[in-house]
Amino acid sequence: MASRNCLMRLKTFQLSSFNPPNGIAFSRGFGASPPVFQIKWLQAVSHAEKVVGNPTFLDLESVTSHEISNMAVYLKNLIKTGHPLTSTVKELLNPKAKKDLTRGLLVLLVSKAGKHKANEDILPNQRKLAEITEQIHTAHIIHSGIINLPTPNENLEKGNKMAILCGDFIQSRSSIRLAEFKNIKIIELFGQAIADFSAVEFIDEDTYCALDLWTQKTKMRYGTLLSNACQSTLILGGDMDLLESAKNFGLEIAFAWQANIDLQSYKSTTKKEEHILTKLFPPGTPFEEILLIFEAVRDKHINASLEILAKFPQNDACLALCDIAKALNY
Repeated sequence: MASRNCLMRLKTFQLSSFNPPNGIAFSRGFGASPPVFQIKWLQAVSHAEKVVGNPTFLDLESVTSHEISNMAVYLKNLIKTGHPLTSTVKELLNPKAKKDLTRGLLVLLVSKAGKHKANEDILPNQRKLAEITEQIHTAHIIHSGIINLPTPNENLEKGNKMAILCGDFIQSRSSIRLAEFKNIKIIELFGQAIADFSAVEFIDEDTYCALDLWTQKTKMRYGTLLSNACQSTLILGGDMDLLESAKNFGLEIAFAWQANIDLQSYKSTTKKEEHILTKLFPPGTPFEEILLIFEAVRDKHINASLEILAKFPQNDACLALCDIAKALNY
């Protein structure tokens, strides 16, 4: 629980402290309409997919591998257990119904954004890396769905075992594919991301203030993977002059993305007192104040993402990334 000193630190993230680029008007009011965000977001994602050739990621039922086909059967069995992870599993088995941005798409956009010549295309290995990034993230989400059971429950125990099996399988397959690059640096970068997935579960929360705790957990759960994947794809493309920018962009867009997810959830819930954002602040903190503080946090990272993208060649992929970052603001 954050102390009042921590809250005062959070209040320093006021909207007036930012100078948004390109005339962006940051932060809406408490009652901002989610449909506005959805329209802008889906438009940005749809355009981005066209820029990189409408990629698909981890369609388990369309892969001919016998092992992957068996894994799809296990995932379907997980649905029957009533395990809370079933919503994620349903998305995996029906990717065409998924209307969200993928990590793989961002990696492909960074791959193309790093090209200094207009006629350069994304390399096959860069596309492969984007697929691996999405697979590792999916394995992490499946593993994160394992639940603690205070009392025995046969169905949920079965669901936990299947979640471990499926997550381990997807992660091991992605590790094998990573090794095929024969690039120690890339293997180390992805190894760090996988290590962070595990380490985040053992953070000593008492040593962090509210925003610091959210930042550290978000970095370890989502930021490290995206940051390191963005670096890795430019290594494969030979665009070494932009490595640091790619690293920083991956981290900043991960923060902005997760902050927006938390904000949309916070705005839509009728039980704000039970929400993760409310629990970051001292008891009695007004809901409107929590919203404004976290909107400022999100906008800070959107702003940082756009500033980093200004260092990339201003091609169609870079502009698509800018559109995605701006869409997070609505």
